[in-house]
Formats: sequence, structure tokens, C-alpha cells
Amino acid sequence: MAHSSWTVWLSAIALGLSGCGGLGLSNPDITMTDSPTEATPSPVPPEVHRYDVIVYGDELPGVCAAIWAKRTLGEGANVALVRPEEADAMVGGLLTRGGLAYLDFDKTPRWYAQPFSDCFLEFLDEANVGESCVHPVRADEGMRRMLDNAGVSLISDARLEPVVENGRIEYANVIGQNKRLEANSFIDTTQQAELAIAAGQPYYRGYESQAEELAQSTLGTSIVPIIKGLTIEELRQIEATFHDDPNWVAQIEESIYSRNDAAGSQFWMSGFGFPLYQSYRDGYYFRSIAIGAAYHIDRDQPFSLQGFFWDKANVCELDERSLSWNGFLFKYDVDTIREIEANRFQPTSEMMEELVEVEAWLREYSGNPNVEVILPPEIYVRHSVSVRDVVSPLSGRDIMAGGTPVEDSIATFSYDFDFRGGVDGLSMRVPPLPQYNFGIEHGLSRSIENLAIAGRSSGYEGIAVSVGRINTKNVYHGQGLGVAAALAQQQGVPLNQITSREVRDEWDQMTERTTELRGRVTADTTEYSEAR
Repeated sequence: MAHSSWTVWLSAIALGLSGCGGLGLSNPDITMTDSPTEATPSPVPPEVHRYDVIVYGDELPGVCAAIWAKRTLGEGANVALVRPEEADAMVGGLLTRGGLAYLDFDKTPRWYAQPFSDCFLEFLDEANVGESCVHPVRADEGMRRMLDNAGVSLISDARLEPVVENGRIEYANVIGQNKRLEANSFIDTTQQAELAIAAGQPYYRGYESQAEELAQSTLGTSIVPIIKGLTIEELRQIEATFHDDPNWVAQIEESIYSRNDAAGSQFWMSGFGFPLYQSYRDGYYFRSIAIGAAYHIDRDQPFSLQGFFWDKANVCELDERSLSWNGFLFKYDVDTIREIEANRFQPTSEMMEELVEVEAWLREYSGNPNVEVILPPEIYVRHSVSVRDVVSPLSGRDIMAGGTPVEDSIATFSYDFDFRGGVDGLSMRVPPLPQYNFGIEHGLSRSIENLAIAGRSSGYEGIAVSVGRINTKNVYHGQGLGVAAALAQQQGVPLNQITSREVRDEWDQMTERTTELRGRVTADTTEYSEAR
């Protein structure tokens, strides 16, 4: 049956890692948990720890923010990456505990030659990424090495409660412990802007900034399991079962056309006859919906983007007979997603029950009773909230028009507007592939002068999060906010007074390269007048 536990997950993904050093790394990981004591009030003053910059959250954008803050400040600087997870939890959040192995690369020409991509490229190297897929264990090891090499402290078991006075975070208490963390600047890189919201920052729910009635509507949530016991060739054989059987083709067509309008049906049937496509040396893509549609027919489930949906999938070949599969969608309203986030992204009972059925189905059609579906420790939430009180929000219309002006930009990014799983109540054409500039300002709090936010929850408005949520873009942003926090300290000014131009000039000097900004208009916004 489908499994979900740290022990099972680590044993599943550790295959084929001989010679990689396992999990035994030298990175200093400070655990903030006190020794067990009686739960009685203590008159003892809190233990105070002082840092130049604190990054909260161990997603890759946070790792890069911490590293570049330290590099900009230089020797003697005291930078910490703080996370609420326990010390033995893998570093990297979405890419490790969330199991998201298939990486989404920037589609801007020559992105890899730009200063803003340096930290992402360092990660690809340290995590030994073959081409498009990252192994969770190697990702954890790589990020720990990066932090260690930069001299950044990693502090675990430390959930923070910020204390805001006179428009700045004066310090943060470690919840449940008699400890206090102080810093000149705080950068929140948690997926759900946990620190920023705890500090009182207002936020949009779902696609509320596109239309008020969309406050409960957002993108699909996924669970990305490891499938053990199947090979790519065996997957092709399962798919061929449905492609080559006229009865199956007829059933699939009927199930799709009976539940969708003409345009939707055409979308789902596009690429139907194409076999599993090898998009990279280690990555594959199901262009056909055949496997998912067949599963829904067998389960007597409607072909619908409601509840559970087996989508076209990205598949990574991690090890021999070990595949990472990103194609299992669950449609939830924002309230439910917020509950999942509050429960530390744990898989829901519905997910676990459905993946048991997926496991049984794969065993049946592969003829292999040893196929196993291994659930990750955390699930993949694409979006829930967007912090709204920022210096300069980034909207979907901005992105279609090429993004921010050059003088207000640190980088260029290109990726599709990806409305994975659909947004209930949002009916519009998907804009063409954008290529847009962006700066640090959509991640700088306007009302809390020493707070920044990097990630899917940082200052996106309208449909912007559909492309802005992509992890690679937020790694660029995190790197920039780390530099900004360092410059704020060096200049003795609040973080939210640092500009994108200052950040760009600084890393151009550090890397001895000149940032090329290539944002361009990719859509006539008058043709997408309904989009914000």
C-alpha cells in the first residue's frame, strides 16, 4: 500500500547514492529546542541571539537569500537561516520534503550567463542535477553544503513570532522557548509568508486581487510521490494499452467530451496519440491524457478538474525503477489549503486514500505486484495567499507588458502562465509566453521597514502568481533580497529603502559581469482587458 513517513521516504530516495556521502554533512545545524522542563512560567530573561540578517524558511530562495546576504557583507557577518522544521528534516522544502524533482527552467535566452542566476547554477552543481531533475537527497546535501561554504548558520526547531514596534520587527521570539532572535533585516521565504502574516501584513486570498469573488479560488494542489518498481519502458507499455485499443480510445473520448465544452475537450485530446516524451536526459512528459483518463474510467470518476484529477504528468527518473511523478492534482478551496499549510503541508486523508488506489491500479496494469507508491513528507501547494502591502506589486498586466522598467529591475524571467488545475470562476484566454523584468520591490514590505518576502506569496496581483510562483524566478528574487538586506546594513538605512538598481549594481560588481535585462511586450493588454 501507499506509504508516508520520513523513514520510508528517505529509504526510498536514498537508492543509488553510494559515494555521495549520505546525509552526514558538516554544515552547522543549531537546534533551538530546550531540554525538557516543567511547563511553568520562567522569570529568567530570554536568551538573546543577535544576527545581521535572518532568513526565515529553508526553501531554495531562502538558501540563496542567506548566502548572498553573507557574501555581500563579507567576513565577520552573522547571517542565519532559521526554520521551524526539526533538525533531521531535509533542507529545501518543496524540492526535498515536497518531492518536486522536475525543475522548471527559465526560458529567457542565455539566462545562465546572468549574475542573477548564479545561486541557482550553484545549486544545480552542488545537487548534481543531471539535466532537469533533482534527487531529493542530493538537493538536501547540496543546499547544506552551500550554506556551510558561505558560513551561514542553519537553525532548526525554531518557529518565530515577530514583535513589531514603530514599523519594524524589533525581534522574534522562538515559540515555546525562552529565546529571542534579533536582526537588522528579516527575509520571509516560507511558501505561505508565515512570518510576514504573523507580523500583521495584509494579504489577498486566492485570486482575490483579480476579482473579489475569487477569494476561495486558486490553482490545484499536488502530491508528488515516488513510484518504485516501474521503469520508463513499462510506463510506455501501460500507455500503449490505451492508445492501441479502439474500445479504450472510444471510452476516453466519450468521458472527456461528455464533461467538457468543445474547446476544453480539444485541449485534453490534443497530443492523445503521442507516447511518453523524453524532454530531457532524465526527465519525461506525458503529452497524452490517456493514462489519467483510463484511471478515472476504471474508478467510475468523472473526467473533471474537481476533487482528484490524474493530469498529464512530468516524470523524473531518479534511480533504477524509481520515478518521481508530478501529475496527481487535488482541487481545494483556499480555506482548505490554509488548513493544510497550518498542518505543515501534511498529506490529507483523501490524498492517502486515493494514492492507495493509484498503487493498486499501477500494479494491475503493469502486472507487477511489487509496485509501490511512496508519499512525500509534504505536499505541493502552488498558491494560497499573496502579501499585498509591498512597495510596488507585480501584476499580470505588468508581466504581459514586459515587466518593470529597466531602472527598477534586477532580472528577466520567462515561463508560461500556468493555471495548473484551473481557477474556479476565472474564465479567460491564457496569455502567450511572457518574458518580463522584475525588481525587488514586490517583495519589500511597505509598512514594516526591515521585512522582505520571497516566494509565491510575495506581492503578486491579478494573474501574476500563475507565472511568478515558479521556483526558479523566486530563487533569483531571493538572491536579490539577500543583497538588498546586506546593503541596508552597510548603508544604515531600512531595507525597504534599497532599490533594485542598487542591488543590480552590487552584484554586477561582485560577479564582474553586467546584467542584461530583456523584458519585452508579449501580449496586447487591450486583448486581455479582464486580466489584472
